[in-house]
Amino acid sequence: MTTAGPPGSRVPLERGFNLRDFGGYATADGRTVKRGMLYRSGTMALLSPADAAHLRSLGIRAICDFRRREERAAEPTEWHEDGVDYYCRDYDETSGVLAEMIRTDGASAADMRAVMVGLYRVIAADHAESYRAMFAQILDGRLPILINCAAGKDRTGVGAALILAVLGVPRETIVEDYLLTNVHADWDWRLAQDNSAIARAHRSRGAAIAPVLTADRAYIETLFETLDTAHGGMDGYIADVLGVDDGARAAIQAMLLD
Repeated sequence: MTTAGPPGSRVPLERGFNLRDFGGYATADGRTVKRGMLYRSGTMALLSPADAAHLRSLGIRAICDFRRREERAAEPTEWHEDGVDYYCRDYDETSGVLAEMIRTDGASAADMRAVMVGLYRVIAADHAESYRAMFAQILDGRLPILINCAAGKDRTGVGAALILAVLGVPRETIVEDYLLTNVHADWDWRLAQDNSAIARAHRSRGAAIAPVLTADRAYIETLFETLDTAHGGMDGYIADVLGVDDGARAAIQAMLLD
């Protein structure tokens, strides 16, 4: 099933959060990423019954959930049927966990932005195991696939960037897809749904924590710079750390490009 609208369009749901199809982008060699095969999302714990039915109608065969155990327990993903391959893992790293980002009382917006920049220096290393699993699901033919975390921004944003890079989408287009969180993530609505630590912080010191909720070009550029320095680029990280070699890349492209 394809998705109408421009690349990166939000899936029309009543109570979805930052859930969108990230197909439709042009590659450097003139091909196009297939629609209706790649989805990215924030929490899916708030979906209405109609939303859940709509997601099931998309034929999604795999979910790669980048959240740690506490996040999944607080906001479980339950819309999918038994036949969907659901991946998650338990870990202690805090990179990308929004509640951890806001724990410093009295931190300014500049402090929070610095924390986020630092996060993007370590997120690829911290979550390499999950990204390897994500590509294993794709190589196993578990498509369409949906990748998610709490906001659909940081851990998920890096996961989407990696997939698009394997498909040959130019870096600037990857950045544009990353920045679409600022269009599609309605934080006022999302944080009005509960009384979590981040919801309370949003109400009491919203300006200070705004950088934690924002997709900032500097963040994703920090990821690129880190991988350029440590691995000779994103392609080096994908091959050397995630194990997606030339053969695997070609297989993924055959499945996901028109």
